[in-house]
Amino acid sequence: MSQAQLGAPYFTRAHVSAIELGKIRPAMRSLEHMAKKLDKPASYFLDDADVERARGERELEIGAIGGLLTLTTAPEALRRAEKMLDAGELSVRETSRLRLYAGSALNLMQRGRDSIKSLTIAQRLAGEIGDEPLARAADYQLAVATRIAGNPRGAREMLETLVRRIDQAKLPDQLLRLRVLITLGGCAQDLGEPHAATTYYQQALEWSSEIGDLARIAFIHQGLGNAYRALGDHDAAAGHYQKALASAEIGNDLVGVLIMRNALAVIAADAGRIEAAYEHVARAIEIARVSGPAAYLAHCYATRAEVALKAKDAVLARSSAEAAIAAVVERGADADRAIAGATLVLAELDVRDGEPARAERRGLSAAATGETLSTSTSPTMPLGVTLIPASMTVAPGEIMSPSRKPARPTPTTTTLASFVTARTSGVWLCAIVTVASSFNRRYAAGRPMTVLRPTIAARAPRSMTP
Repeated sequence: MSQAQLGAPYFTRAHVSAIELGKIRPAMRSLEHMAKKLDKPASYFLDDADVERARGERELEIGAIGGLLTLTTAPEALRRAEKMLDAGELSVRETSRLRLYAGSALNLMQRGRDSIKSLTIAQRLAGEIGDEPLARAADYQLAVATRIAGNPRGAREMLETLVRRIDQAKLPDQLLRLRVLITLGGCAQDLGEPHAATTYYQQALEWSSEIGDLARIAFIHQGLGNAYRALGDHDAAAGHYQKALASAEIGNDLVGVLIMRNALAVIAADAGRIEAAYEHVARAIEIARVSGPAAYLAHCYATRAEVALKAKDAVLARSSAEAAIAAVVERGADADRAIAGATLVLAELDVRDGEPARAERRGLSAAATGETLSTSTSPTMPLGVTLIPASMTVAPGEIMSPSRKPARPTPTTTTLASFVTARTSGVWLCAIVTVASSFNRRYAAGRPMTVLRPTIAARAPRSMTP
C-alpha cells in the first residue's frame, strides 16, 4: 500500500511520510485511521502498556466530566472537556464523547446556540465510527439545544424522528425514550399546547413506572403540574407539585425541593393563601442560599416580591425585588429573567408611589429583556427540573423558561391612560407602565400619550431536559 493510499482521504502522502520518518508526532486520530487501513489496532503503532495507561487515564477523566453535567457544575465540565479537546491525542470516539459532553454542558448553561456546533461534530463523529447509542445521545442533546435556541417546533420534529429510531433499534434505549417523552412534553408547553403536554407526560409516567425509573417520576409530576396550571386547573397542578416535592425530599434533592417550594408558593398565591405562599418561598430561599445556583436565589426573591405585592406589603416587595437583583452574580438568560421580574415589581411600586416616569423606564427595560429572551428557553438539565417563580417557569427535565414575560410594548394613543397590570399566574405582575403625564388629567387633556400595552398569550409555561 502506498503512502498516498494509506493516508487517503484525510491525510496527504507527505503527512504519512513525515510520520514514518519521525518528523512529526501523529495524533491518535491519524494512527487510528492508518491502523484501520492496515486492519490493525491503534496499539500496533505504540507500546501497548503506554497506550493502555494513557487510554485508562483519559477514560477516567471523560467519565468524571460526564459526572459534572449538573446545573451547578456545568461550567467546570465544559472547561475540562475543552481542555482535553485542546490537548489532542484523542480517539474519534473519545472526541465524540467530549463534544457531546461539552454541548450538554452548554445546554445546561442556556447557551443552546453555542452548543449546536459541538453537538453537530459529536453527531458526525459518532456516525463515522458507527456508534449508534452515541449518535442517538448527540441527536437528543441537539434537539434540546434547538429548543433552547428558541425553536421548539424544530426540536419536536427532531425528537419524533429520534423516537422512531429508538423503537427500531435492536436494543431500544428505554431511558433515552423516557427523556425524549419528557422533552416532547416541554416542547408542547413551549408551543402553547398544554393538552398535548399532559399526554406526553402521562406516557412518560407510565413508561417510567414500567422500566422502574422512579427518579424521573418527580420530574414528570413537575411537568404535569405546569401543564395543568396552564390549563387553569390549579388543584391538579398543586397535587402534582406536591408529589414532585415528596419525591425530591425522599431523594435528598435540594434543588428539586427548592424548585417545587417555589412553584407551590406561586400556586398558593394564586389561590389567595398568602401565608402559605410566604412559607413555601421562605423555604425555597433558605435552600437556594445553600445550594445555588445564584440565578435560582434571584428567582426566589423575585417570587417573594410578587407575593408581597399581591399582599400589598410594599416594603417587603421592594426589599425582595432589590435582593433579587443583588443576588445575581453572573448575567445569563436565567439571571436576566429574574432581574426582569424584580424590575417589574419595582415599576409597579414606583407607580403606586407617584413616580410614573421612573416606572416607565423600569417597564421598558424589563419589556426589552422579555423580548430578548422570548426566542430562547432555558438550559437543559440532565434530569430536568421545574422552576416556577411567579415570573418564570422551568418545565420538568427540560428547559427553564418564563411562565409569563412582558411582551415588547406597543405605542397606542389615548387621552387618559392609567397604568395596567397583567395577571397570568395569579400573582400580580406589572407588565405595563405609562408615561408620567398619564396620571395627571391637566397634562393629559387634549394630548395623546404613549401607553405600554403588553400582548398576553394564553399558553402553557415553557419547559427543560431530563
